[in-house]
Amino acid sequence: MLINLFTQTFSGMKRFILRIVLFFSIILIADVVLGRLFSFMVSHAVGGDNGRVNYICNQTNEDMLIFGSSRANHHYNPQILMDSLSLSVYNCGEDGNGIILNYGRLLMIEQRYMPKYIIYDVSCGFDLETNDNHKYIGKLKPYYERKGIKDVFVSVDMTEKWKMLSQLYRYNSSFLTVFDDYLHPNQSMGFQGYRPYEGKMDVRTINSKKEFKKHVEYDSLKLAFMAKFIEHCNDVKMIFAVSPVWYGRDTKRLRPVIDLCKQHGILFLDFSNDSKFVHNNEYFKDDYHLNAQGADEFTKDLIQELRMREII
Repeated sequence: MLINLFTQTFSGMKRFILRIVLFFSIILIADVVLGRLFSFMVSHAVGGDNGRVNYICNQTNEDMLIFGSSRANHHYNPQILMDSLSLSVYNCGEDGNGIILNYGRLLMIEQRYMPKYIIYDVSCGFDLETNDNHKYIGKLKPYYERKGIKDVFVSVDMTEKWKMLSQLYRYNSSFLTVFDDYLHPNQSMGFQGYRPYEGKMDVRTINSKKEFKKHVEYDSLKLAFMAKFIEHCNDVKMIFAVSPVWYGRDTKRLRPVIDLCKQHGILFLDFSNDSKFVHNNEYFKDDYHLNAQGADEFTKDLIQELRMREII
């Protein structure tokens, strides 16, 4: 009786353990198979956001690259730059991102070549201030195996190296975008990466008496990446710029970048308080972003400044 009970219990435990093993085996296989499927679709996307990112990381060969956040992406018109300077230009600006993502992309670009010129549009929140840095590594996940990228992840969060063991984790916030960019390759990547904003701002949404932060807490990790970015561009003519802001801006907040520019002999151009743009509704889509008309005007002014200073 006891022997039979023991045999039944042992047999039941064995089936239970086998089910657990089978369950996790299925999860592991699904993770690997689906992860490779998404990796294939990302690497073969030729349109949309993923096509644009693929081009930036794997194919750029232009003389001039534009880096920065959405203000870089929407404020610098490559066509005007190319026509005026007789250079090939690509806009690598990325909405909602700053130095952490841009440094990772520079690591991949430099494995192929380095451009003659880099313009970096500085944004205090994305490039200097303390906030959640996890959001800046999201678009680097598909390129985790590339040289130097793992170190970027570990610098942000040591636990990321364990999370990245999952292939699906690398695409967990972009499943639909990956499918869309792979299945609809004609989606716009912008002209040379540039995606202008159309239309004019609704002044009713603007607080004209907006108060600026009096105290800024700087992120040591971002400052370290900014310094590394500059070091990797040792043979590149670099320009740091602050494009126009509807409110104007207290550039004291950008002091760490200004100091780095002085230390390395890099030109720093500040258009944030240019009277041509400040409070000029015709040139803005919202309080932080120029519309297409404003971007064209700003790009022309930038070219004039570069020529006057004999940078190009």
